[in-house]
Amino acid sequence: MIGRAALIVLAVSAAPAAAEPLRLRADALTGTPSPVGLLVLDGDADASEWLSAEGLVWIGAGAGIGDRADPGGGGEGDALVIALRARGLAGRAEARLGRIIVVTGALRPLHVDGTAARVRLPRRIDVELFAGIPVAPGVAARGWDWAVGGRVARRIGDWGGAGVALLERRDRGRLAVREVGLDGGLAIGRHDLAAKVALDAIDGGAPAPALAEASFATRRGALRGELYGVYRSSAHLVPATSLFSVLGDVASAHGGARASWRAAPRLDVSGDAGARVIDGAAAEQLSARATLRLDDRGRGAVIAELRRSGAGAGYDARAGAGQGTSAPGDGGWSGARIATRVPAAGAVTVSGELELVMPDQAGDRGAVWPWAMAAAAWSRGLWDVAVAIEASASPEERGRVDVLGRIGRRWEAP
Repeated sequence: MIGRAALIVLAVSAAPAAAEPLRLRADALTGTPSPVGLLVLDGDADASEWLSAEGLVWIGAGAGIGDRADPGGGGEGDALVIALRARGLAGRAEARLGRIIVVTGALRPLHVDGTAARVRLPRRIDVELFAGIPVAPGVAARGWDWAVGGRVARRIGDWGGAGVALLERRDRGRLAVREVGLDGGLAIGRHDLAAKVALDAIDGGAPAPALAEASFATRRGALRGELYGVYRSSAHLVPATSLFSVLGDVASAHGGARASWRAAPRLDVSGDAGARVIDGAAAEQLSARATLRLDDRGRGAVIAELRRSGAGAGYDARAGAGQGTSAPGDGGWSGARIATRVPAAGAVTVSGELELVMPDQAGDRGAVWPWAMAAAAWSRGLWDVAVAIEASASPEERGRVDVLGRIGRRWEAP
């Protein structure tokens, strides 16, 4: 839950920084009930018109997320991104070197120590190449671990394109992943069509689909509608080193229709009606959301949301509130959420949120699981401070209170 509060505090306290050649930001966070500390350093610089550098480093003192906090974890640093970026040929060529995250076409995301390059050739042809050693935090580097791949794409006028990508990854020299990805998209007038498919070819036999996505969207005035279908495993959602990789690798299929409507200059309404199939079990997935902005810039807003997840969907009931983890076989649930963000006096912003989840089969776990949060943020000049308090009850805990504090500063130089 501390991770969720951190995201909220970051959102209410973030202040845009002016575009300068040298930028550095430091954020110190601490939370309860298991005392944890985390220092995040984020910086980038333009060394010249063609060369820049960027870095994002976490330094934790017993850093952790919620129940996974480790007070004895020490203060080791973990670099998420440290890279040099070079650009040339009037923006038609670019290369990155260092610790980077590579997302190429329909291929799975990769977190590697290596290099990636992109170049635009004549006849509207784009070529991307990457190679490196997969990152495994907390694990010593092993010999013969590597990944290599690339993508070739053809742009079609100003309204579409298509590409094919290849990936091979080795683990201790043994073949771990061999994947072929196809992607394409078209935008004609007010209609958009997009599709992706990734095929695993590791066994040398007929390629098996690992990822398939297709969507068709259309717009008419303030109304936008979309039909979509998705089949994928979590390996195609986030890099393997992401915290969210704890979701597991259970293949799922999800399809349905969604619509959004600008009902008024400051009011957006959206809905999603679909079904999800996980491990052979199907269930409905329904949601409706309304966002009322309190000012033209959207600094203040009121959000109301309803959700329904049917039995067999394969997720913990708290997942609708953004707190759950994968738990195949759990029952269905319904939930409601209301949140507000209001600029107060001076440079202070306050926010609050209340969520209620009602399981279909409560049993001895309670008929309603509440979650509430209150946060305040203050920003002045190069400094900003924020604090969040959240309270909840769940099947695992009768009651829990967490507090998270954050102080940040940025440095800018011409």
